[in-house]
Amino acid sequence: MVFSHLGQPQFQFDESSMTAQAIQNLEITNFKCFKNLKVAGIGRVNLIGGKNNVGKTAFLEAVELFVSSKKAFDLAYVVYTILKRRQNIPRKLIEFDFIYDDESELKISSASKFCSIKRSFDTIQQSDLFYKRESASEDDISDILPTDLLIISVNSNRVSIPTERFLNRLPMRIGIDKESDRKIYISSSKSSEQDISIFLGALINLGIEDFLNNSLSLFDKNISELKQIAIEQGVILKLKLKNKNSLVLLSSLGEGVNRYIAILCAIWANKDGFLLIDEIENGIHYTNYKKLWEILFEASVAANCQLFVTTHSKECIQTFNEVQFENESCDAQYFEFYKNLKTGLIDASGVDKEQLHYSLTHEGRVRGE
Repeated sequence: MVFSHLGQPQFQFDESSMTAQAIQNLEITNFKCFKNLKVAGIGRVNLIGGKNNVGKTAFLEAVELFVSSKKAFDLAYVVYTILKRRQNIPRKLIEFDFIYDDESELKISSASKFCSIKRSFDTIQQSDLFYKRESASEDDISDILPTDLLIISVNSNRVSIPTERFLNRLPMRIGIDKESDRKIYISSSKSSEQDISIFLGALINLGIEDFLNNSLSLFDKNISELKQIAIEQGVILKLKLKNKNSLVLLSSLGEGVNRYIAILCAIWANKDGFLLIDEIENGIHYTNYKKLWEILFEASVAANCQLFVTTHSKECIQTFNEVQFENESCDAQYFEFYKNLKTGLIDASGVDKEQLHYSLTHEGRVRGE
């Protein structure tokens, strides 16, 4: 039985399903800080380390664009979603900042899929399904005259959208694949209770609340249960603590509990899919890193979820490596991102568990040191 020690029911794992959907190799061209980046040998659980400003978070964004897009409209919708989330400014001030330097086209590809976004000066080919007009009679001269366009493609499916219109108007969700609407990204900051509630709802639908509650008791022996409380304004999250008679607001506890819950629930919310976690160590005490990795390795297999995780913490890398040796049923890989001194470009190297162990125990280079 999978996760029997955590109260986890058995799930039938279909290895062929993971093989069909998982990313094994990825090539990224002219995307943000990457001129040309090739990442090979990607596993089920992937930890990305390196110094600041070597593209760890940018890589997560590239993966999010790639895995969330089955067609061009999906890619356009996810582009807008990421820009709005990251820049966190009024819609009319959002800038398209995905293309490297002064290049005109970015590409993200694997052996079976190709995504691209190209800047062009041309007439519109199709746009009406993606943006909302202010009124049915509204006309725009950019529909008949050349204008700055984003030409967005997923394999042979393509759409052209005026850049200014794309950035300044709320994209329509009509026709967007449901996979594009999944919350697959956990940022380096504290998760909102709304997002955690969405993740938790998926876990409840699967009937595996015991997994979460037993995992929480490993994190903090005083925590016995997480509860969703419905109120008129929505839902609030509370915890049952062994030393308290009444429930305690999740928001009253530390960031570590919030992050731990968000990560565990998000894996199951993205069953048969992908989860991206930026700076996983934030808010979590280093003594809990190994417990977290042990649960993540097992949950990723049981939920058939491929993980991409970044870290700045050497302790986090060390405990990841320890669990690599202890749980060989999970294909886990460490990637070091660094700036190539010869070319001045950002590169990435996969480091197997034996090499990583040697570096960690012989003061070798990790985290781009």
